Parts: sequence; C-alpha cells; structure tokens
Amino acid sequence: MKALNTQEDEFTLPMTPLLDVVFLLLVFFLVSTSFVKPEKSIDIKLPTAEQAARPAPEQQTLIVNVRETGVMVVEGRVLTGYDDLIRTLRRAQKSNPGGGIVIRGDRRVFHNDVVRVMNATLEVGIEDMHIAVFDTEDE
Repeated sequence: MKALNTQEDEFTLPMTPLLDVVFLLLVFFLVSTSFVKPEKSIDIKLPTAEQAARPAPEQQTLIVNVRETGVMVVEGRVLTGYDDLIRTLRRAQKSNPGGGIVIRGDRRVFHNDVVRVMNATLEVGIEDMHIAVFDTEDE
C-alpha cells in the first residue's frame, strides 16, 4: 500500500530557461541596433576632388545634406524651404557659436540648390563653411 504524504510538493519555476531567453533577447537587440549617424546614412553621391582638405576633427560642425531633388536634410529632419533652413542655422549658431557647417551636396544636384545653402550660411553669419567631396586619394 502507498504511504500517505502529508506534505505537499512545492512548485518552483525553473529560472535557467527564463534567463537564457532574456540573454538571447538582449544579444538580439544589441546586434540588430544600428549605430550610424543620420547625416551619413542619407544616400548622397558626393563629387570627386583632387585637392581636398579635411576639416579639423575637434571642430563641431553642422551637416546640411542636399539631395539630388534639392531637398535639404539637417540632423535627419527634412527642411521645408529657405526660411526653415535659416531658422535651423540660427539655432545651430546660437547653441554652438563659432561652429562651422559642412554642405554635403549630391553630385547630381543643381548648383543653385547648393548656392542657396551657402547664401543662408553667410546670411546667418557662419563663416566656417566646407563643401564635402569624395577624395580621390582615398580610393
């Protein structure tokens, strides 16, 4: 005959499989996260240049991207027009006086669109202006 057990078995949840799942999820999210800056992620084909100078790395610069269609993008935000560009440049100058600007214009963009960005930069009073090119020496 079977002996009577007066104590009930205590139910416990095994923690090892739960921790395995949590760590696998953590690894998945770390691997799938993208650490690319928004300015560099915009697909722009830069023109080439034989004589290219690099700006100083310690200098804080604002990057203005001009797409082939003439649309301007700053810090991942699409600008609606010239007035929006002026406001953005003024905000950048106020937060970082003495900072420069880098214009990344697509090689197929109209010259007029890049000149508008240059004019806005000078209108705001930013004198440190660079135009990004693809250096042929990097090939």
